[in-house]
Amino acid sequence: MRQRLFNLVAIGLLIGASNLSFSSGRLKWAPTAAADADRLVSVYADGHKTLFSTNASTIRAVLQQAGVTLGHNDLVEPGLDATLPPTGPYNINVYRARPVLVIDGLQSHRVLTAYRSPRLIAGAAGLTVYPEDQLTTSTITNFVDAQLVGEQIVIKRATPFVVKVDGTSRSLRTQATSIAGALESADIAVGPQDTVKPALSKPLIGGTVITITRVSEVVATVTQTIPRPVKTIADPKTLKGTSRVQDPGADGQKTTTFKIHYTNGIETSRQAIKQVSETAPKTKVVVEGTKVMFAGNIEHWRPMVESAAAAYGLDPNMMLRIMACESNGNATAVSTFIVNGQHPTGLFQYLPTTWTAAGGTNDNIFDGALQIKLTAKKMAREGTSAWQCQ
Repeated sequence: MRQRLFNLVAIGLLIGASNLSFSSGRLKWAPTAAADADRLVSVYADGHKTLFSTNASTIRAVLQQAGVTLGHNDLVEPGLDATLPPTGPYNINVYRARPVLVIDGLQSHRVLTAYRSPRLIAGAAGLTVYPEDQLTTSTITNFVDAQLVGEQIVIKRATPFVVKVDGTSRSLRTQATSIAGALESADIAVGPQDTVKPALSKPLIGGTVITITRVSEVVATVTQTIPRPVKTIADPKTLKGTSRVQDPGADGQKTTTFKIHYTNGIETSRQAIKQVSETAPKTKVVVEGTKVMFAGNIEHWRPMVESAAAAYGLDPNMMLRIMACESNGNATAVSTFIVNGQHPTGLFQYLPTTWTAAGGTNDNIFDGALQIKLTAKKMAREGTSAWQCQ
């Protein structure tokens, strides 16, 4: 009984203090306006409206004239130092500061403020409020515990989380309690084959990092080009360094239907499920010249060299190059060098003994045509190692 009586007395004291604070600064009627006053002003304060004419040029001066006393946390709209227009009606609003209890989780903050917006009131209490946070305003019913008569604002904090998806990382907040709800509140769609970690059914815990791996499969018909192969034909009758296209050929085509698998937008695999059509490529034929032009008398012997080389499958340019090195195309050339008591002789500079071994005689060693024929035969059988001059 004594405790109940104590509570009633405490409540009465709080109500009395509250009424006293709210009754201070009541609007006083403005004195009679001067005859030449030309500004019509309406002042709204403490539940009263006062309409009068004034010559005051600022809001501050009007309130002084109206006898309105401002508390430390009271607000005036427009600001005190705003200038009144020369003529016309003008409205001034005075908002009285009152005590508000802001409850943020386990923390309570008392603030004296004239703000009416719950978010502005929370800001006046020094709190940071996020758009996803929910603020509920109500009248204090437990005066003793709150030790305050007035209104209270309860902040229901949103849960912070991070989403990694589509190559980006986003820091978000939500009132949802599950992973699925958090993604829905962030308007992030999850495809039927996408993977989500943690699972959609898991509860959302503050600071959770949600990773979404985009997985998709598409069926696509793709036409691929089959490059034409290139065949090169050597032509000893065409100058080296020049070429011509004998047959342009053609690329082939293959059209295939694939099932293509993507992970986070990157193709990870594809499976051919149907080949629609295929056209085989046609070979491109290119003729490249191998003919090398030699200076001096070498070109005189070309027809005979080409004929002999063709008979034994040799490169005529190789034979002409050795001939140019050995004799410069002089069929009667006799070297001043002596090898085993003999002088190299003729187009390919044979030693007499080597020449007879190749099928010649001492009488025809200067026969250029015969040297070309027997040389082609010897090169086809033994190679070119007998000639140091290559």
